[in-house]
Amino acid sequence: MSTTTITPPPVPSAKPRRKRGRAVRLSDVSWDQYEALTKVFADRPRLHLTYDRGELEIMVTSQAHEGDSSVLAHLIAALAGAFQLPVKSGGSVTMKRKRMKKALEPDKCYWLANAAKIVGVKQLDLEVHPPPDLAVEVDVSRSSMNRFGIYAALGVPEVWRLDGDQLHVYRLFDKAYTEVPTSATFPGIAPADVMAFVIQARGALDENAIISAFRAWLQQRVAVLPAP
Repeated sequence: MSTTTITPPPVPSAKPRRKRGRAVRLSDVSWDQYEALTKVFADRPRLHLTYDRGELEIMVTSQAHEGDSSVLAHLIAALAGAFQLPVKSGGSVTMKRKRMKKALEPDKCYWLANAAKIVGVKQLDLEVHPPPDLAVEVDVSRSSMNRFGIYAALGVPEVWRLDGDQLHVYRLFDKAYTEVPTSATFPGIAPADVMAFVIQARGALDENAIISAFRAWLQQRVAVLPAP
């Protein structure tokens, strides 16, 4: 019986120009002022606020940013399914610790190992609830803030950063992030393989076809991975 090998689509060599978002940075902003602004902008999903001990950045995301973020979310959902992991998506939920005076909104975030601990939670409180197991940053519009320092303070164990045509995976070790070749959340999956499908989706007429191809590739890839 013959089998067909499914490989990730090739990464295009040409890099199209991509529109960047806009950001405004303010200093000497109190925690109360920051929290008031989060309520004012609560119905503006393309506005992301980052706060670190009095420094506040307000960023407006671009169309390219939103497109990559959405596709990557579909691929992560497919990964969770292939690895038979429970998943609770937090989207761009505000993650904050008042006593640290640090807060941000990820592009996407997920609870996997701690999915059961977040079931039924309507208001995330990192003094009580675990931080997401995985956060995603899409750097079409790069922040001027040290968002990785904030993620580390909040205790997020793994961060994926999509930068241009590359996807990087970072793990938290000793309160700092180190880039690693594969995800601990999805062992054996290289970031370049995932990124190949994101790039393919940028020029696709129908993203569903790319996501379906990723699921087919995953089915073969996970079948040959060693047992954890």
